[in-house]
Amino acid sequence: MKKILLLFFGFLCIFAANAAQVANVEYVHTLIEQEWDISIPYNSALSDVHTVANMKYLLTAIDVANEILNGEKTTNYGNGEFATLQVADTIATNQAVETLIEKEEKYKFFVTIDQNLFPMGRKSFFGFEISAAGTFYIDWGDGTEETIVKNNTDKVEYLHDYGTKDAVYTIKIGGRATMYLQDYSAIHFGGGSGFTSSDDNAKIISQIDGSLGKIFRTLPDGSQPTFMSTFDHASNLKTIPAGLFSGIYGAPVSNMFNHTFAWCHNLTSIPARLFSGISGAPAKNMFLGTFSDCLSLTSIPDGLFAGISGAPASYMFSGTFQGCSKLTSIPAGLFVGISGAPAESMFNSTFSGCSGLTGAIPDGLFGNLTGAPASNMFLGTFQDCSKLTSIPENLFGNISGTAQDYMFKNTFYNCTSLTGTSARINGQYLYEIWPDANSDQVGGMYKNATGLSDYSNIPSAWK
Repeated sequence: MKKILLLFFGFLCIFAANAAQVANVEYVHTLIEQEWDISIPYNSALSDVHTVANMKYLLTAIDVANEILNGEKTTNYGNGEFATLQVADTIATNQAVETLIEKEEKYKFFVTIDQNLFPMGRKSFFGFEISAAGTFYIDWGDGTEETIVKNNTDKVEYLHDYGTKDAVYTIKIGGRATMYLQDYSAIHFGGGSGFTSSDDNAKIISQIDGSLGKIFRTLPDGSQPTFMSTFDHASNLKTIPAGLFSGIYGAPVSNMFNHTFAWCHNLTSIPARLFSGISGAPAKNMFLGTFSDCLSLTSIPDGLFAGISGAPASYMFSGTFQGCSKLTSIPAGLFVGISGAPAESMFNSTFSGCSGLTGAIPDGLFGNLTGAPASNMFLGTFQDCSKLTSIPENLFGNISGTAQDYMFKNTFYNCTSLTGTSARINGQYLYEIWPDANSDQVGGMYKNATGLSDYSNIPSAWK
């Protein structure tokens, strides 16, 4: 626990250095009530709830919250070495409330299955894979319970046969992971080829609740779980619990949320703070295809990736929202923390097939990019977004240098409602910056975008 506090305190110093907003006492109490549905009494000596909260106040409030939730005193952070008079900012307060408050319950995550949702009729088996080491508890929802003691990170499939009993069950999962297999999902319900019991396994999931992050949490040594394809093909899942990844904090790792919710065709919304514990530099494939083909998704919350900042990593947002045809807008500043030289396929197909996106692309969408192009960096990013109307100046930052393969290939392919000028950097058209670019590098970038005011001047290699 001391290691967790050290990490948390380190985050506090980092955020303070970046001038995060100061938290007051009211903010601390309101946040705890919102996150945990409990009311913490104010200190009787307090004269103004808008007084700046210091570390001692914050950690003492967390001790009280843990006591209320668990019926007894379980932590003593308020009297520890980090209970100082240093100011607590809002980001660090959010982190503390998410990671230091916990109700010690056996089961922390719940998945409801309806076997009648199986495409071919009733399905008697259901299961999942775990690759993490640790001790885990499963209540299969039909009176069967089991304890799994796993001393390695081998991928192991756990199946249960429900026979001919009732067709709707809520499965409860608990325990604590102690080690992870890098680049493979800590737990996998999904229907991809890696799941041996059935490619349609996830299709009978109707609801999830609780927190996977409480079971597969950030370890004291900083090791992170990944949730690659965890719920892919859960086509009947409609909502994601806000605290699904509560207990996970710090920098992302490669493949962390790779295709986590891909092909969840009935998913309608994303919680605003789903990834709020994640902060730091981008990692390879971190959000590759995370929400791809979520056909019922209508919006992206502001600040969804607010904690991500730093130089691009390859495939970091490749296909993240690809095929989300009901999305109507992109939040301004969605990738605001990205800065530095482009990386291979960093925004490859990010919004490809989002045919419901309407209006202008937000200014500065891709952060502050500078430096030489990378291969595939904007390959098909907005392909088939037929209702987008304009491209902002400097959308692609201040990129300059030798053209690379597929760097702008099909970027605005079939964006038939675009008007105004084609993409420019500091007033100069892209085809003026790269006059010798060939079709392998930029082919189809503006194909069928005939409403652009300079369309007749665009070289054929770009069309």
